[in-house]
Amino acid sequence: MLRFVWRNHLRKHRSVLFGDLNQRFYHSINGVFGNYNPLDYLKLEKWYRNDFGSEHNLNDSYRLVKKSFEHNGHLLSKLDPLEYSNLVSKTLNRFNLSNEESLIELSKILGCDLIRFLRDESTLSIQNDRENFLQKLLQIYCEKIGYEITHVATHQEYDWIVDYVENGERNQSNDSLVNQNDWKERVVKILLKTEVLDDFLAKKFQSVKRYGLEGAETMLVFIEELIQQSLIRNQLKMDSIAEIVIGMPHRGRLNLMTNLLDYPFEALFNKMSGGEEFSLSNNPKQSKFIGDVLSHLYTSKEIRVTNDDGTDGMMTVTLLPNPSHLEVIAPMVCGYSRGQLLSNRSGPYARESLETQSYPILPIQIHGDASFTGQGIIMETLAMSNVEHFCNGGSIHLIVNNQIGYTTPGRMYQSRSSLYCSDPMKMIQAPVIHVNGDHPESVIRAARMALAYRQQFHKDIAIDLVCFRLHGHNELDDPTFTNPSMYDRIRSRQSIPQKFAKKINWSDEKISGFQNESQQQLNECFLRVKHFDVPSSPPLYRSNSNFGKNQWNNIEWPSSSRITKWNTAVSENLLQTILSVSIQSPPNWSTHRTLTKVFDDRLKKFKNQMDWATAESLAFGSLLCDGFDVRISGQDVGRGTFSQRHCMIVDQKTNDIHIPLNELENTNILDDSYRSKTIGKLEVCNSILSEEAVLAYEYGLSLSTPNVLSLWEAQFGDFFNGAQTIIDTLISSGEAKWLLQSSLTMLLPNGYDGAGPEHTSARLERFLQQSNSSEIEIDSDDINWSVCYPTTPAQYFHLIRRQMLRKYRKPLIVMSPKILLRNPRCVSNLNDLSVPGSHFRSVLDDERFYLSKSYRKQIDPIEFDRPIEAVRTIVFCSGKHYYTLEKELLERFDPNNSQRIALIRLEELCPFPVEDILAILKRYPKAKSLIWSQEEHRNMGAWSFVEPRFRNLLHQQLKYVGRDHLEAPAVGITKLHQEQNRKILNDTFAMIMDHNLQ
Repeated sequence: MLRFVWRNHLRKHRSVLFGDLNQRFYHSINGVFGNYNPLDYLKLEKWYRNDFGSEHNLNDSYRLVKKSFEHNGHLLSKLDPLEYSNLVSKTLNRFNLSNEESLIELSKILGCDLIRFLRDESTLSIQNDRENFLQKLLQIYCEKIGYEITHVATHQEYDWIVDYVENGERNQSNDSLVNQNDWKERVVKILLKTEVLDDFLAKKFQSVKRYGLEGAETMLVFIEELIQQSLIRNQLKMDSIAEIVIGMPHRGRLNLMTNLLDYPFEALFNKMSGGEEFSLSNNPKQSKFIGDVLSHLYTSKEIRVTNDDGTDGMMTVTLLPNPSHLEVIAPMVCGYSRGQLLSNRSGPYARESLETQSYPILPIQIHGDASFTGQGIIMETLAMSNVEHFCNGGSIHLIVNNQIGYTTPGRMYQSRSSLYCSDPMKMIQAPVIHVNGDHPESVIRAARMALAYRQQFHKDIAIDLVCFRLHGHNELDDPTFTNPSMYDRIRSRQSIPQKFAKKINWSDEKISGFQNESQQQLNECFLRVKHFDVPSSPPLYRSNSNFGKNQWNNIEWPSSSRITKWNTAVSENLLQTILSVSIQSPPNWSTHRTLTKVFDDRLKKFKNQMDWATAESLAFGSLLCDGFDVRISGQDVGRGTFSQRHCMIVDQKTNDIHIPLNELENTNILDDSYRSKTIGKLEVCNSILSEEAVLAYEYGLSLSTPNVLSLWEAQFGDFFNGAQTIIDTLISSGEAKWLLQSSLTMLLPNGYDGAGPEHTSARLERFLQQSNSSEIEIDSDDINWSVCYPTTPAQYFHLIRRQMLRKYRKPLIVMSPKILLRNPRCVSNLNDLSVPGSHFRSVLDDERFYLSKSYRKQIDPIEFDRPIEAVRTIVFCSGKHYYTLEKELLERFDPNNSQRIALIRLEELCPFPVEDILAILKRYPKAKSLIWSQEEHRNMGAWSFVEPRFRNLLHQQLKYVGRDHLEAPAVGITKLHQEQNRKILNDTFAMIMDHNLQ
């Protein structure tokens, strides 16, 4: 009766608890692409467990005891191989139920009165039956595995886990998913190979930090079991897995790569001897490849499968590269997996019914115990795991719990504030399996259960692999300075491989014979290193990791000799079609009245006064028509921080969401040339309030496929530095380190408008400083990223299209506008987008001198050579500062005198457009003074970047006008800000007067 009343109360207050849930779950057939979350929130009862489950055949006392074991049995489990951090006392005999002291301690830990249970004659008449019941529960819940499930979200999950734990082995004994015949031989060989490799590397490369796996060898057992079980599922065509994507830190990486993923031992030994990962001798375009350290290497393995019906299949296992910044790889793995789902239209992008959707990409995240609780990016990544547009069907988390972080003991109140290192998983109600890493049988059981749960519920699950670390943080580090007791125990132990081999009755001769054979293989590989042919391309580009087809085959390496112009024009007819679709609401749709006016204005001003948001919509739509997908991510990107974008429309009465551009594939008014093409999709992803994890996620997604334009927009450009690690270790240097291209585009709203220190600057100078642009040699396409500051909607249109139409992929950093979004002078003409041959221009000349009269189109500097004799001073600038200077110029000078000054905009700073600037300088032969004017402070903005390039490459001296040095990007006092603005203008034009107009 109580449960009935509670359930009715929940239904009554459903909208208060969860809001209008109907708006959260959409499918592509409803116009919102990729917006399907596997969690079925609509069935509200699933959020509330039926704590009585299937135990109706037990009386209340038995049920209470059993529930206590389900909830707290993990506290009694023997998880620590060192017996160093187990929660129960060593003297406690858990199975001696006749000892009252033991029963009292067990009762305290479990939260139930076992003494009363055993002595209560109303429970069972036979004492042995009660003891047998407890013994069975102790064996299930308190041995080498502990289960934390009290916090899981739904009673379906809870009941499934309990059933699997209590009956899984029996239920699966005849199941072809579990092959009981060969697992011991398979496991012991993995363990012994692991030990042999670590010993071999320790002897051959004594001074190299290899981050060996000694003490945690069962990590490989866990991963290998996941691979085997995935292959079996594929053979049975049962929730098939096309690709396993692994992200991991340094420890055990070399062992996993070689012994599980067939990374050539010769390649490993070559790298450890100081060699390179990829051969550059035959590929001069890769001359800027710098390589990475051992613990960041990556690989990919293809495994062919013969299915039960005789057909052949293939599964790929991919280990992604990672930086040394711990846990950065976690969101990157999630994004890469989502990208694979997107490019192959599976999971949330599939067109099948929601009930039959599968998630054929399996992300595996391997963590360290200290980093999992210590790094905030973990909490951000977990926060995304069940969020629409970011969920990927669930990750399996393996926490390699060394019980130590660097040199700090990994215990509560020493390296963390929680009982377990896995406790962050509770924030997403994910189950946790704690397992003793000294016990391979239990590790295999944990792996099977983790995969079964993930495939059943498409949610995250964690395994806390409790193990130890034989050496220090690396082999050259001595951990006994700070952890003497722990390492006394470690040094006195037999190794896990040797221990398990003896356990399954391998003789000493058999063990040594197998190890000698493995060592001989390593010796032979070591001798072949001098003759080893280093591969010339990355493993992700060599493998067919995209469901049997490699989408990177048609992508080239950029030119190292020139900056290429790419034709990005779009026909006027197609642009008109895209516009009409982009502002069209569905029938009977209640559109916000302000938005109706916005769309009407876009239509009216389309030809002659196109604004920024309209140009962006046309760029996105035209890329969709070219067959590319577009994904824009960030906080409130559907509307836009400044309420400018509106690429998603919300019904004001129902809260339904519509993405107009995704109707392009359904329109009948496209040109005939497009009707036979596959039209792409726009995915609008309003992200969690995070920069670091979301940006890493989008970077990972961009690595998975070249056919998706992934854009990340900061709420304000200032906030990008919340993701500084991602920019430093992935975006700016990923290609140089790993030869992996990315088209990730960062939109950073930037500009000095009096909003204060944290709402002003995207710190342009940082991105320029992190480029590999040279100040003594002319740049080419082969730059690490493009840094652009477009000032017109047309320029932005061509820039976005260029990202996908050029034959290679590069990250793009855009200083995007704020107040220019509605500046009536910041508009473009339809011809600027549609005239054949039009493209993004790295430099915009002063349009007062070079504006074609036949149509409003900026003439390319190289295509126009008529000199302008009147100009005496050239002012170079970037961004919205141009509009301020232009307005001031026209107000201060009469038409004749204003003709003596040219305002030139650098729209692309990196790669630095030397040839375009030279062409412009030649057109002003009598210009004697060159000024760089910027709104930023002298130690910020582009000044320190452009000045040496003008001096060294153009042989010109620039004079600086701008704000003085400052420690913050901007001042917070409005009056002072206005004074600085006025000073910049006064100084700029005073300098002009001094040189030209006196």
